[in-house]
Order: sequence, then C-alpha cells, then structure tokens
Amino acid sequence: MTRLQAVGVLLVALGLIYGLLYVAWLRKQRRHTSAAVATETTRGDGGTQPDEVGPVGARLVVEGTYISTTTAVSRLERVTVEGLGNRARATLTVTRGNPDELVRIERQGESTVVVTAGRLVSVRRDRGMVGKFVGSNRVLVLQWRADDDALYETGFLPRYKADVERVESALWWHTGDTAARAQSSSERPSGETWPGAATPTPPVTDSPATEGKSAS
Repeated sequence: MTRLQAVGVLLVALGLIYGLLYVAWLRKQRRHTSAAVATETTRGDGGTQPDEVGPVGARLVVEGTYISTTTAVSRLERVTVEGLGNRARATLTVTRGNPDELVRIERQGESTVVVTAGRLVSVRRDRGMVGKFVGSNRVLVLQWRADDDALYETGFLPRYKADVERVESALWWHTGDTAARAQSSSERPSGETWPGAATPTPPVTDSPATEGKSAS
C-alpha cells in the first residue's frame, strides 16, 4: 500500500467515525425534544431587574451560574436541545404569583429557561451535577416535568451562599410534592388523622353514678 492509499483509507475511516458520532448526536437530540418546552428562542444577556414587588407578586432575583440540564434518569446525560446542556452565566428569577413564569433563568448567549409552577416537581440541594461540582451542597437542582411526562433536572449555582436558602424557601410551596400533600390534606375527611399524628383526647364527662352522688 502506497502512502497516498494509506492517507485515503485514514480519511475514509475518519469520515465514518464522524458520521457515526453525528448520527448518535441526532438520536440523542430527538430523545430530548420534549425539553424544548422550557426554553425561549430569544438569547438573553444574563441580566434582569433587581428584586421588586410588581402587579404579579414578589420577585426574587439571584445571580449565578447555569450549570446544565440533564435527564432525571441519567444525571450524566446532558440535554442537547436548545443548548440546555451548555454552561453559562445566568440570572435566576422567582416570580411568586405568576405560575406561567415561576422560575426564569436568563443565560448569557443562550436561550432562556422557564419552568412553570405546573411543571416544577421538586427543588433540592446538591454538591453538583455534570459540568460543575463544588465542595458543599450549594447547587440548586430543579426537577421538572415535560409534556410527555419525561423528567429533567436543571442545575443552578447561586453566586452568594445566602441566596441558596432564599431560592429554596421561595420555591418550597410550589413543588409538586408539597402541592400534593396540601391537596391530600384538604381532601382528607374531618376527624381522620395522618399516620403518626397525635390522636385527640375525648372530653371527660361525669358518669351517671357520679352525677347522682353530686345531686345528693
């Protein structure tokens, strides 16, 4: 085999490898198509207005870093749709009173991520996720549900440590688990208690014999 033939075989092999990688990327993107529901096509500058109280309710604005969005099943699998797997500086805004934009993450140079109140499932702290790991539980992981019931997780690292608890407290009541508990509590029949709850003590009344002695 001449040198020219060897170069030709090498180029063909590289082309096949590139083609296989591209096909795998397309398949992966199709699996994550439902995640596009949480994005806006406009590219943000990563900034927003300070905390304020508007007509739709109080707003909490936090600066930090958008880490990534992954599938809940595999936390190492980045979502490729609309650049959701790309890390970027961002501003997270929690708007209480506006369920259509409960959580809004404006990313620099990337599409804006919006998680509505109806899609938010849970909020937790973690040491990190694919793309960024820190020494303490400072990463906020928002788990949300797409239209096809697929679960995704979005990671955000606040710039200041105090903002972690602020965001967590603001979103606590809006998580799906909390809402379900509240609904179940309201639908529970009166007089029925939760497992482990204290059983109310019935009022003490005088027996007929005691009443007779008192009357005499």
